[in-house]
Amino acid sequence: MSTQFVESKTVNSLNAQSFALTRLPAHRATHAPGAIYTSEDIYRLEKDQIFMKEWLCVGREEELKNVGDYVALRVVDEPVLVVRTSTTEIAAMSNMCAHRGVEVAFGKGNKRVFNCPFHGWTYDLTGKLMGAPGMNEAENFDTSKCALPPIRLETWSGWIFINFDEAAPPLSASVASFEEDFGYLRQQDCQLAVQTVGELNCNWKLIVENLIDFYHLNVVHTTTNGRRFRKEAFKFGAREHGGYVSEYNSGPSTFSGEPVFGPLPWLEGKTKEFSVSGLLPPNFTLFARIDTIHPYIVWPLGPEKSRIIVYTLLPKVYFDEPEFAERVEAYRECQARVMDEDRAMLESVQTSLHSSRFTPGRMAPIEKGVQQVLSGYLNRIFPPQ
Repeated sequence: MSTQFVESKTVNSLNAQSFALTRLPAHRATHAPGAIYTSEDIYRLEKDQIFMKEWLCVGREEELKNVGDYVALRVVDEPVLVVRTSTTEIAAMSNMCAHRGVEVAFGKGNKRVFNCPFHGWTYDLTGKLMGAPGMNEAENFDTSKCALPPIRLETWSGWIFINFDEAAPPLSASVASFEEDFGYLRQQDCQLAVQTVGELNCNWKLIVENLIDFYHLNVVHTTTNGRRFRKEAFKFGAREHGGYVSEYNSGPSTFSGEPVFGPLPWLEGKTKEFSVSGLLPPNFTLFARIDTIHPYIVWPLGPEKSRIIVYTLLPKVYFDEPEFAERVEAYRECQARVMDEDRAMLESVQTSLHSSRFTPGRMAPIEKGVQQVLSGYLNRIFPPQ
């Protein structure tokens, strides 16, 4: 029996009834069937129905400071190029030469033109074709029809978002509730201090769920993010499409538990243990402490592999502090430890999801955040009948 047939049979066997127990309130619910975390077919559904339709955050504006600064990335297998085209504009386009589809840029850097490394076609910063060697004699060859295809791009609070769907509502509509919950953090008055990147051998949804799984904090993160957590301090609010806002006690993400530079100036009335988080579906999870803001962006690299990018933002006023670069490493070191603590657990879960003996277990009431994320996802992929 072919793998493709098994995959299709698995997906076809899932329906709204398959998730009836998962959709119950957390104190009565069970976790989801393993197939949604392992199936290649479901991964393709997620790409078509979620990632090709939603606003997706691809970085910070200050990462592209100068005209010609660019970053080339792959968003769920789609090659994307994000470029600062002028002092006031940033653009996104498909990173595929109009000739054979070869990517015209890799990594990040600064360029005035993009050169296809295969046959030498060149493009300006806006994606317009400037030159195509050997094409002068090609009949009816129209350079105006050979631009790199544009991708919608908008910004919010210093973040860059793209959307592959031309019919999608504007970004402002998608972030309205999130802005209402977290606008007071003033991310536009911060800038990127640390970026930590890691890859895990597990499904992307397991990571997004884990970021609101407060059940594991006092077990897995006893020396890091969970050392001060008390479930009595956990407050949770559900938002549309699986989003949420939560408040709890954790404190700075450093091994010392103390701020490196000081509090965010606009949070001076908050206690040292101040901690909030929220999800902007599908994959942007924001964490804030008294001293930092550090969103996690989770990218699928396939059904069973994911990339996590942790962005640590600090107020701009702290970047001139003495020995800033050395001192800020305290955040990177703590983030790397937390990521490693979660890695072993999530990769073990991924392994078990393949077992013929795996049965989804009951949720603990404190997993209501996990249940909220799952419900929003299921409503998109497997709508209630």
